Amino acid sequence: MSRRTLATSGGLVAALVLAAGAVTLLPGAAPPAAADALVRYTGCGELLEHYRSELARQATAHGSGYRPLASRDSAVAAPASPVAATARARGDEVGAVGSGPTGTNLQERGVDEPDTAKTVGGRLYVVARNRLQVLSTGASPGLLGSLPLGESAYGAELLVQGDRVLVLVPGGWTYAGPAVDLARPMASSPVGGGSGATRLLLVDVADPRDPRVLEELELSGRYLSARLSDGAVRVVTSATPVPRGTSPQPPYGPAQERAALSANVRAARSASLADVLPRTVRRAADGRVLTEGPAVGCRDVRYAPSTQGASTLVVTTLDPARDLQPSDTTAVTTDGELVYASGDRLYVATSRWGTSGPVEPVDDETSTATDTPTATVAEQVTTELHAFDVSSPTSTSYAGSASVGGYVMGRWALSSYDGHLRVATTSSPPWGQGPPSASRVTVLAEQPGGLVETGRVDGLGIGERIYAVRYFGTLATVVTFRQTDPLYVLDLADPSAPRLLGELKVPGFSTYLHPVGGDRLLGVGQDADSQGQVTGTQLSLFDLSDRSRPVQLDRMSLGQGYTPAADDSRAFGFDVVRGTALLPLATYTQTGGTSSALAVRVTDEGTLAPAGRLEVGLRTQVERVLHDADHVYAVTQEGVVAASADGLRRTGSVAFAG
Repeated sequence: MSRRTLATSGGLVAALVLAAGAVTLLPGAAPPAAADALVRYTGCGELLEHYRSELARQATAHGSGYRPLASRDSAVAAPASPVAATARARGDEVGAVGSGPTGTNLQERGVDEPDTAKTVGGRLYVVARNRLQVLSTGASPGLLGSLPLGESAYGAELLVQGDRVLVLVPGGWTYAGPAVDLARPMASSPVGGGSGATRLLLVDVADPRDPRVLEELELSGRYLSARLSDGAVRVVTSATPVPRGTSPQPPYGPAQERAALSANVRAARSASLADVLPRTVRRAADGRVLTEGPAVGCRDVRYAPSTQGASTLVVTTLDPARDLQPSDTTAVTTDGELVYASGDRLYVATSRWGTSGPVEPVDDETSTATDTPTATVAEQVTTELHAFDVSSPTSTSYAGSASVGGYVMGRWALSSYDGHLRVATTSSPPWGQGPPSASRVTVLAEQPGGLVETGRVDGLGIGERIYAVRYFGTLATVVTFRQTDPLYVLDLADPSAPRLLGELKVPGFSTYLHPVGGDRLLGVGQDADSQGQVTGTQLSLFDLSDRSRPVQLDRMSLGQGYTPAADDSRAFGFDVVRGTALLPLATYTQTGGTSSALAVRVTDEGTLAPAGRLEVGLRTQVERVLHDADHVYAVTQEGVVAASADGLRRTGSVAFAG
């Protein structure tokens, strides 16, 4: 297939592309993914020297190793190989995917994801108003019990296993230890200074009217995400230390700035192992310390020779059916941004800017390269990938690493299938230097030397970036956008020769794609005019039955407003029995607006039809829309409103405690 075929026009459309032939790499395209196999530190001396040198290198007059709290891995178009309600014989069939067993829209079958609301066994569990709220379900939901989580439980999420709820509470940034436990103001926490502490609460909800904390586990570092599979929970954190003696106070004047920088460099070079090594503290319900110490031994920490930075990525394995004593801890001296997990692998991705060499400019109109390189890009974005084997319920082992060109738009850009990792990235040169942006899908396999590239499709969406990705076994769909929305369909059946099958360009773009059965795909995103200006929220229905000629069957404008499902796929739900999509929607007009739970039916004829709207007003926003066999539940920070699953007729409501 020619480069011109791959390039998108300047029109305002979205393209869906299916691949059927090998794709020629564009001139100036990124080199193959660089495989890497991490090695262990030889001991505490070598590990401490790494931390000291990196902290000193990063030191400024304003501190050392500072990194703001990161966003979680709810993707830009994101939470495949999903929880399929209707299985098909072919691995690339687009069958309907319903919500997971706890009500959350999952990326992978059998791998539960933390969220702010869950529905299990006739109960609703919600984190709201700094409390764990336990409610009954049905036409008239009721508040059964609640548990205070502390004064700062913002951003808390939960997982449910049987009669136990694991609440995950992110912490804030702290300076030289001991860190401040935000749930216990002014109380000290021995996990050390740095990027805060992640707090885990194991709650017994056997008696829903009296939820009780069984144990608490505190982990160094900021919370990235967690997964629950086969009874095991993996919590992923990233700890960035701040040595004792580091001053975060802004200096005034050149002399003070030089003095502050010198002091912070000295603090970095004299850091102790206790300052820099991530720690854990496990407490009983009454606050007694049960166990405390380093999260991992020095010789169990891995690194790459090219490693830079003083952060430590930690994967902690737990069995919440037992207690919060970690059964295994794995650590790598690197940072982390987003987490993706399948049934047997967990991946952590981090996009970085680094030095690159000459690049060849590409003519955006024809997608052809000029004869000679004319620009040198000072920085080129790459994404580091670290793979962990999670096939054992009691341990997590390092499996390999790689660096691929470009950045990922979110965790939906990653997929593990048949022993291979597929990752969609966009390369976008900084400051407008070099060729225009372009996207690719890279396939990697685990080998002794790390994650090794086996094949890729390059040159997708010239001048655009990825907004949404969805994988279906050996099939992938990728949405890019600048003025129009190209939808690409890719065949990944042969990992060594992934192919482009087809492409569709339509107005607007989707940021989340969901399979609704019958080889149809529902897109949640934005409508746009011919100049690329966003005009409102829209739903789009695509037919992929002819992989080489995907078509848009219908689209529905939702007006001026916003749906959280466009940015966080956990806010989206699909009732397979009724064929209805469920999502929160906030709409605005000149005279006001409202927040609602919306139901849209996908008809057998290939149209989108309104199936009900439950308005709750603008005083509070609908954040999640969960459902069971007969009812739909609109979850806000104030309470829950219940409605009939057919038509979304309001049947009852309940306010949260607190």
